[in-house]
Amino acid sequence: MNKINFYLFSITIKFLIINFTIITTLIIFLNSIELSRIITNSNSNIYFFIHLSILKIPTIILESSLFVIIVSLTFLLKNLVSNNEFISLRNIGLSILDIYKPIGFAIILVGTILLLFINPLSAKFELKFHQLTSKDLDNMYSIKFIDNGMWIKNITDNGNKNYITLNEIDLEKMIAKEIKILITGSGEDKIILSNSGSIEGNVFLLKKVTVLNISKNKFENFENYQLKLNFTKKNITDSLTNYKFVPFYKYWGHTKNLKKFNLYSNEISLHYLSEILKPVFMLIIGLVVLGFSGKFKRNESFFKILFISILIGFIIILIEKIIIVFTVKLNISYLLSYFIIFSLPLLIGMYKIIKIEND
Repeated sequence: MNKINFYLFSITIKFLIINFTIITTLIIFLNSIELSRIITNSNSNIYFFIHLSILKIPTIILESSLFVIIVSLTFLLKNLVSNNEFISLRNIGLSILDIYKPIGFAIILVGTILLLFINPLSAKFELKFHQLTSKDLDNMYSIKFIDNGMWIKNITDNGNKNYITLNEIDLEKMIAKEIKILITGSGEDKIILSNSGSIEGNVFLLKKVTVLNISKNKFENFENYQLKLNFTKKNITDSLTNYKFVPFYKYWGHTKNLKKFNLYSNEISLHYLSEILKPVFMLIIGLVVLGFSGKFKRNESFFKILFISILIGFIIILIEKIIIVFTVKLNISYLLSYFIIFSLPLLIGMYKIIKIEND
């Protein structure tokens, strides 16, 4: 029995590796059209194109993982059926679930590797990709979040540097309190202190302001003061909410930050929960494919098997996307939404397997 389990485990790993390689390569090729446009606009060379393609590989692997599971198990089951191995396993008394145990273990192992290693690598590479393709904009400002506050380094159009510290900020309303700004550069160096302010467009509107002109050693007080910025609310929120830049082990802290800055939504938690539990969801998807493919005969068209399996996968993924949309629009609990996403394929897979066993 151990030899059978090891054989099923090893052949599953083999098919997963082959299909990950083929599908990733195909998607990279298709993605090259978009990358070519980026290179054309930035007047870059072929080495830059190769660099960007490599940076996209971990994300492509993660995003295609469910599809790879579907295709890999379809090929695996076709191979077992064609070689009469599937019938032999059934004849020696193994149930469908017995056959699936080593296959499922291989899927869980691969899914865990994707979570622990490919997920952080994808987050790091996506951030690097963003920095390279948005290089001009990223050089103009940098944003860091500390507790309930924010620190911004902003390089203005005239070359001055603004160092902005906000002790409290509501990013939904773009209202800040206890504002401290240091301005240095080609002009006069200044320190600006303000009780409160708001960002409208690319202008910082400050109230009850004290300005210390360091060069002239002079204080000035203003009821209202305007400071021009070269970034907007979208730039700030993107720095905090871009999911692809966050590795799985920072999900909890990132969610807490979003709540602090009034940017939290159930969509974000649903995304993070889906990523963390993706190895288990991959296992469920494999169960569904096995349930639909377990009754195929040796002389049946392989393309029929492949078409049905891929169709099932697309339907499940489509249902997942629909539930995510309803979660956002109706503000449904992310736990309820994921329970539905998780339960539907599980029930379908178990129903099909029980039906096969009873037949």
